[in-house]
Amino acid sequence: MNRIFTLLAAVVMCAAAMAQESHIGAGLADVARIAGETKSVEDSVPDVVPERPLWKQKLYYGYNFDIYYHHDSKDAKMENGWSISVTPEIGWKLKERVYIGMRLGGSYADTYTTYNYLNPVDGSKYEENMRVIRGSWEATPYVRYRLKTLFNDKVGIWLEAHLYTGMEFPEVKAGIAKGTEYEGLKYNLTYGAQVSPVITYQFNPKSTLQLFFSIISFGYSGTTRFYTNQPNEYTNDIIVFSGRLTNLLANQFTPGLYGLKFGVQKSF
Repeated sequence: MNRIFTLLAAVVMCAAAMAQESHIGAGLADVARIAGETKSVEDSVPDVVPERPLWKQKLYYGYNFDIYYHHDSKDAKMENGWSISVTPEIGWKLKERVYIGMRLGGSYADTYTTYNYLNPVDGSKYEENMRVIRGSWEATPYVRYRLKTLFNDKVGIWLEAHLYTGMEFPEVKAGIAKGTEYEGLKYNLTYGAQVSPVITYQFNPKSTLQLFFSIISFGYSGTTRFYTNQPNEYTNDIIVFSGRLTNLLANQFTPGLYGLKFGVQKSF
């Protein structure tokens, strides 16, 4: 009987020792977890981060700037001018490689033109100078496809196709408009389509720089001039910038040889 009691006592003492050791171990584990030395299974589960709204992942906006200097000589006319435009944009990331969007903005242009004339009486030459300023607005819907990424996806090479339409309001500030295309001109209606490359650089998760290369492009542009004293006049151009200097400025007041068009896209 004594042996039985002795055995039971030994079992009870062993169980108590195991319980105490488990309690101390748990305490040490807590201390170690707090100190950052170990993590329990529960601590290894990351916090659940709510998914961002879809519109914040897909929608973006941006600002684009177009600054250029224009120089052109055509027959008896020589033009020098400059232009600046600001075109905000908003777009949607349709797919990983496909973006669609709309740019809408305005521009200001200042052009100085020299007209050369031949006197029919004595054959002498004379010239007249005229300064014209233009205010305009333009809407440009576009679709853009990413061809390739470089440098750990920081740089993107895109091909963009866009349509555009707008109105331009020329005003003769100096000189005589009689006998020129500006005589009786109310406004111009511009429209066209163009395909050109775009280079982007993502300098932080929410901001991307974009550069437009209009001189490496092709497309179509048209202008209808509305007059007060004569029928409307229509002209058009097929824009094919093949790299020849004579073709780089196929359409007046289109960013070309001396132009720089750039912008910044922002994510929400």
